[in-house]
Amino acid sequence: MVTVNGQPLVWPARSAEDLLWYLHAHPGGAYRADLLADLWGLEDTPAAANRFRVALHRLRATLGRADAVSEVRGRYTLHPDLLAASDTAALQTALQAASLARTDAEREAVLRRALACVEGEYLPQVRSDWVEEARAGWRVARVRVYVALATLHCARRECPLATQALTRAVQADPLIGEDHHQRLMTCLAQTHGRFEAVEHYRRYRRYLREEVGDTPMPDTVAIAERLKAGELLCREAELERGQARG
Repeated sequence: MVTVNGQPLVWPARSAEDLLWYLHAHPGGAYRADLLADLWGLEDTPAAANRFRVALHRLRATLGRADAVSEVRGRYTLHPDLLAASDTAALQTALQAASLARTDAEREAVLRRALACVEGEYLPQVRSDWVEEARAGWRVARVRVYVALATLHCARRECPLATQALTRAVQADPLIGEDHHQRLMTCLAQTHGRFEAVEHYRRYRRYLREEVGDTPMPDTVAIAERLKAGELLCREAELERGQARG
């Protein structure tokens, strides 16, 4: 949703809203020919160019800014202020702030603010191929936040919170690094019991076989066997012991 002075916008035409979201998903800008092809399946003809000019005029008028979209050497971009006011910009700002945080408490607070920006799908109302790249980047950022939170919770032995964050991470991206699946298995064993941990391993193994045509790494299989045997593992503690021995 787009608001101006706290009020939701009423779009005069779908084309103006489509243009806004396309430029939002391409912060580096886009050429008119690409806009026409991706948004409306048109070639860059005089008639199509006129349709684009109408949509551009309506977008600027609706936002109340003549400078809402600029054109430099044929490339159209949203004004930096408009990009900075979006959830995407807030997410990137929060991730950068988290990397610079001086304490765990400060880092967690920033990460949770970032998480509030990435709940749900990116531009769920858009059903076009052009949005998929930006949507994939959105998912990657969401996974980064969950993994960072899980790392914090693991370090503090907050097993239920670590389990929750890792579960969200692998749900968002099942092909996340296999070490995260290993960590989730050990966390599940601690918080929900070995049967839940082994069940996650089986689901992951089935996913790899059916969707990727692959199998889990030997380390993952070994962890699953240890969990099946009733051994309670803590991946974080094992890593710490390994570092101490090194």
